[in-house]
Amino acid sequence: MNTEIKKLNDERGEIVEKMQSIYETARSENREVTAEEETRFDELNQKDLALEKKIGNLKIISEKKFDEIEKVEKIAEKAKKSVNEIEDEKEMAKKCLKSYLLRGFAGMTAEEKEFATRAQSTTTDSEGGYTVPLFMGDKIVESLKQYGGMRSVCDIITTSSGATIEYPTNNDTTNTGAWLAEGSAAAEQDLVFGQKLVEAWTASSKYIRVNAQLLQDSAFDIEAFLVKQLSTRLGRIANTGYTTGSGSSQPHGIVDDAELGKAAAAVAATTFSELLDLKHSVDRDYRMNGSWMFNDNTLVALKKVAIASANQSLWQPGIIGSEPATIDGDPYTVNNDMPDMAAGNHAILYGDFKRYLIRDAQGINIRRSEHIYFLNNQVTFLGEMRTDGILLDTAAVKHMRMSNT
Repeated sequence: MNTEIKKLNDERGEIVEKMQSIYETARSENREVTAEEETRFDELNQKDLALEKKIGNLKIISEKKFDEIEKVEKIAEKAKKSVNEIEDEKEMAKKCLKSYLLRGFAGMTAEEKEFATRAQSTTTDSEGGYTVPLFMGDKIVESLKQYGGMRSVCDIITTSSGATIEYPTNNDTTNTGAWLAEGSAAAEQDLVFGQKLVEAWTASSKYIRVNAQLLQDSAFDIEAFLVKQLSTRLGRIANTGYTTGSGSSQPHGIVDDAELGKAAAAVAATTFSELLDLKHSVDRDYRMNGSWMFNDNTLVALKKVAIASANQSLWQPGIIGSEPATIDGDPYTVNNDMPDMAAGNHAILYGDFKRYLIRDAQGINIRRSEHIYFLNNQVTFLGEMRTDGILLDTAAVKHMRMSNT
């Protein structure tokens, strides 16, 4: 797999050289790039993005095998069971879930019902829903990271209930100690604490209809189907909430919670100088873990700025080993819920995204009903997750606001 990744990185290197040559040719001829050259650049960029995604997927597959082994070992240690026992329970959980999805609770065997009820520590009936087993839930949650990007860079906690959490906050970055002359008294400098409330709002996948004939066909992988559909729908709505949510019955979006770091001079463009101003508006303590966030349209614009000006420190593709692509040496996350560079928009974020807290409560829940579309011979499934998100320290991440005129 490492050989394949290296080959793909080499291909990316060749593509980047072709992208650079377009602007180098224009510069050498003392002219602007033509419309045809601009189109060619965009085509090459799409190929580069496709290769970058493929490399990322290969890395995920490679890392996941090790992560799954390590996760099972940790669960076994905590439960004081052997790895084999945990693996057996994992297979039983998958069997129970599939049986429930195909036939409902009433159609499960006595052994499956006993295991499901014991595992969930709650009463389950044919209409009451089924809390996804740990391993299935982990699979969905892992897939959620692939949508939008917020869950891949922010801090995530999981709680057993949905009760409101009163989270204390403190920003002491402007305070320092003091030197004392011999015999002099120390001065007082209080800590100033704030408080943020973290809730557990409910995100719904909206219900999904599946023909009963498909469920009756043992070749139909209902588990994989639902993982894909739930991950896609819940991942999209959750990421939108974490990014631009209003905070009313949904998460506080980081775009509005972040403080102003730089006001751009243009409506739909920026410069390397403005990006540096944004970056350095964030306290250096936060910059130790700093990264960028913007959407794909903004990324293309930044690539063009970098290549057109031959600015080697602006955009650097991650084509060497496992190093990520960077903007001024810091990694970036492409989040397509971020607004475009347009009048008044907060189009670019920079800072320590670990200061944005995502809270999940009680995992993923799947409900099943055979009655809503009974006459259509269809079974409906509904997925729900309870989550919230909030930027605990608004000085940790700052935004670039585009000009209004």
